[in-house]
Amino acid sequence: MMRRILCLLVSVLPALALGCGDYSRLNRAVETYQPPLDTVSRGADVREESKPPVETDYALEKKRIHTARARWEAALKKVPTSKDAFFCPPSELVDKLMPAASDPEVAGAALIPRFSLDTLMTLTLLRNPEIQAGEDRARAAMDTYSQILALDDILRRYTAFTQGLMTGIGPMKGKAKVDKEFPFPGVLSLKGDIVNQGIKAAMDGLAIARRDAVTEARKAYWHLLFVRKAERITMETLHLYKRLEQVATTRYETGDTSYQDVIKVRIQRELLEEEADTFREKAQNWKSKILELLNLPPETEVGRPENRDPLRTVPALDPLYALARDHRQELSQLRARVGKMERLIELGETMILPPYTLNLSLYDNDAIRTVGSFATREPFPVSVSASKGFGLPKKPWYGIEDAYLRETQQRLNALKKELEREEARTAMGVRDAWFRLDLAKREESLYRASLLNLTRTVLDVSTQGYEAGNVAFADVIASYNAWLETHLAAEQELSALGIAWARLENAVGVPLRLKEREACK
Repeated sequence: MMRRILCLLVSVLPALALGCGDYSRLNRAVETYQPPLDTVSRGADVREESKPPVETDYALEKKRIHTARARWEAALKKVPTSKDAFFCPPSELVDKLMPAASDPEVAGAALIPRFSLDTLMTLTLLRNPEIQAGEDRARAAMDTYSQILALDDILRRYTAFTQGLMTGIGPMKGKAKVDKEFPFPGVLSLKGDIVNQGIKAAMDGLAIARRDAVTEARKAYWHLLFVRKAERITMETLHLYKRLEQVATTRYETGDTSYQDVIKVRIQRELLEEEADTFREKAQNWKSKILELLNLPPETEVGRPENRDPLRTVPALDPLYALARDHRQELSQLRARVGKMERLIELGETMILPPYTLNLSLYDNDAIRTVGSFATREPFPVSVSASKGFGLPKKPWYGIEDAYLRETQQRLNALKKELEREEARTAMGVRDAWFRLDLAKREESLYRASLLNLTRTVLDVSTQGYEAGNVAFADVIASYNAWLETHLAAEQELSALGIAWARLENAVGVPLRLKEREACK
């Protein structure tokens, strides 16, 4: 009997040993299991594809943020070229004047002996201090991207070191709960949108600085051009008065008139000489304005502006309202501020706040209750609610009644009202600028087509009649003054037409002329 028992044990023991060995290998195989290659894309790393979904989403959000920052940095150029730009200078002119951005001597040399309007506007884009300040503010807004990434990276490293450990049979492997892993990719995406709206507002501020600086350059150009023309017209009229003084002196010497006529002519001549000096000083004032826009020293010489005729057409008014609502930089900036504040409120409502505990189990691990046949719940989310995407916190409305959220909501309401007010103000600004353009066009046509020729004819007739003794001296002086005033008014209305065009485009926010639109692509 004992012999049989011994024989049975001898035959069973190898099988038991073999079974124990198979269990150990099975246990190690389970613990080191990796999915087969056909479950991932060909050539992909299995370990890379086996990461939790939260990790992949977080990396994608980081990549999206870096891409957005690169796009904004590419848009921040010295000279704008996009289709939404207020002014796009010719590329060959930009290449020629680019050294002037850092060299005042090159900028000064571009203004003598004569300079064009495009040259002045391009130099303004390159050298204006307010535009440079706007560029710095835009760069400062872009640096907030790195701030949100740095904070979330630090928090993510913290969760990696403080995640729970499952103690039990086999090796101890750390495994963090998916719904407790922080930072959530959805929150990071929301932070990226907040930063993006802030950068959009800063870029709109830069666009406002460029638009206003270019508009001031255009107005200074047209004012300087008129003052130079007015000086020339005054000098021409002064020569006519000198000729009239000779006629009056000759008639006085022959006894055909009194010495009073000679005195009146001399008075008018001296007044014109003083007015010519006034126009020269006004020219210096507008030259100083140009030096201010270009950030050049006061001793820099400024040449004469090239003669240029403004566009004499007036666009239709109704399409300008819609164009201004879509492209006015102040409206775009306010919309970006509204979008940023809305996302800030959403972030405040989405952020999860810990309960009133010691947070001893904030990063707990309950893998025992989520695996195997005794699992009480699913290890991963099996559904996504409609109000929040995958990876967002599970209590998005916790703390919605906090005071700072109510305060921010009221500020948002006030900002929306400010946007409505700015839209109404924009419509009024467009209407007023259009009226000024229409008025300048009508008055310039009146002076140029009718009054200028009539006053010139009266001047010639009265001069010939005075020489023949058929016209009174008072009528001659009146004809000379009428000619001077009409000629100056015609040139002033011509410059006013160019200034009105600059103001209208400033009110709308985009170039209205086809040639300038085609330059911005």
